[in-house]
Amino acid sequence: MKEQLAGMHVTFLRNNRLAGAAGSWNTGLADIRARRPDAFVAILDDDDEWDEDHLEKCVDAVRATDGTVDVVISGLRILKDGEELPRSAPLSLCVEEFLTGNPGWQGSNTFVRAETLRHAGDFTDGLQSLNDRDLAVRVLSLDGIQLGFTGRMTSTWHLCREPDTLSRAGAPEKRRGITQFLALHGHRMSPQVKAAFAARCRQLFGIDTMVEI
Repeated sequence: MKEQLAGMHVTFLRNNRLAGAAGSWNTGLADIRARRPDAFVAILDDDDEWDEDHLEKCVDAVRATDGTVDVVISGLRILKDGEELPRSAPLSLCVEEFLTGNPGWQGSNTFVRAETLRHAGDFTDGLQSLNDRDLAVRVLSLDGIQLGFTGRMTSTWHLCREPDTLSRAGAPEKRRGITQFLALHGHRMSPQVKAAFAARCRQLFGIDTMVEI
């Protein structure tokens, strides 16, 4: 690892919050805001990757609006078993889309102001899964939120179905995360949205949510 990090300034932090991705991200966000409260934050999940110009394109999108945007969304391509699945870079997003699924904003194409995340409440400590959708719902619900889009696919999600992944069929962590998400945002869902949410959970994860909703 020392060879890979040669020439880079890296800070290692201990997560003293609840165990899990959300607590780790929030630990990092607190440190960033203490050092650079005006900073934008970019996230890269450990099994994903950025194109060489990913951050450059995100910064260009900020500059194109004279720095007025709060969030920049780039395209996140999906590679499954080495094959790219058909997908376009998003050019618009709304809360309702994240209540039923994810139209294209996940961890590895997150580029957002640290202060915007604070106003949204950061990540939800202890949430087992659906952290991306939970955050998107809360950020997009902020008054006056300004979004920017690169229109380019510059990050890659390596979708896998290993036995220990959250996305495996019937995963208990995924089931808990779905139940938690419903407790947080079920009040926002119309009957039609709840039905679409349940259908997606059955199709993708083999989980029946009808008892919870």
